[in-house]
Amino acid sequence: MTNVVPLDQDHHVHSTFSDDAVSTVAENVAAARERGLRTLCLADHVRRDSAWVPDFVSVVDALRPVPGLDVLAGVEVKILDRTGRLDLPEGIDGTDVVLIADHQFPGDLGPVHPRAMRDAIATGLVTPGEVIDCLVDATTGALMTATQLDQRPQLAHLFSIVPKMGLDEEAVSDRAICQLARQARAAGAWLEVNEKWACPSSRTVRAFAEAGVDLVASTDSHDCRDIGAYSWVRRIADGAARGGTTPPDPPDAARGGTTPPDPPDGTPRDSVP
Repeated sequence: MTNVVPLDQDHHVHSTFSDDAVSTVAENVAAARERGLRTLCLADHVRRDSAWVPDFVSVVDALRPVPGLDVLAGVEVKILDRTGRLDLPEGIDGTDVVLIADHQFPGDLGPVHPRAMRDAIATGLVTPGEVIDCLVDATTGALMTATQLDQRPQLAHLFSIVPKMGLDEEAVSDRAICQLARQARAAGAWLEVNEKWACPSSRTVRAFAEAGVDLVASTDSHDCRDIGAYSWVRRIADGAARGGTTPPDPPDAARGGTTPPDPPDGTPRDSVP
């Protein structure tokens, strides 16, 4: 594997422009500088009706340039359905990156809470294979949609929704992963290796790297104290370099504590619709 995951960067950091984050943009930039990072991507959650993006861009621009630190402005958007529609507002001029995320299951008719999908699988309404096929189609479609944007796409915490639905990433076939990797390469997308959600697997990271997709490290930080601190990302990268073998689960401390419980029905994790 020729591509590596640089650890002198953090490509997914939230600020108080996201309801669930506690650190300001300025605090995040200061923390990244203190830790000697080379690149910082500030990314906050958007919906179609988000009107604050120009204010966010203005705050980021006021801090740029930062000596020794490339500061990017990003927005994190969920995939809405199987076609790959994105929950993206119109006014994102001035941003550099669009982070594509699977916060809810992108079903044929729109987003579905992962708990509802887990129940549907358990009762036999859908098969695991059908669910995985739909997720892969939606992610592929989202990458195609992103090619129409001025911003560079980034696959954020790819497959993080899979275990929330009671499935394992091993259920995603090598063929499907290679399909996604080829589309990501064609779209010029980054693949994020995410510390918070410990995903994607080493197998997936290796496949994307072999397809020529650029890899980036992220903490998905909501507190500046976590910026640039990697344990799980190192494990994934090491596993990918060794041949794609998924390493054992890290202790809870490596994920910043125990995995949070599922959100209430209708409320996605991290307050994302």
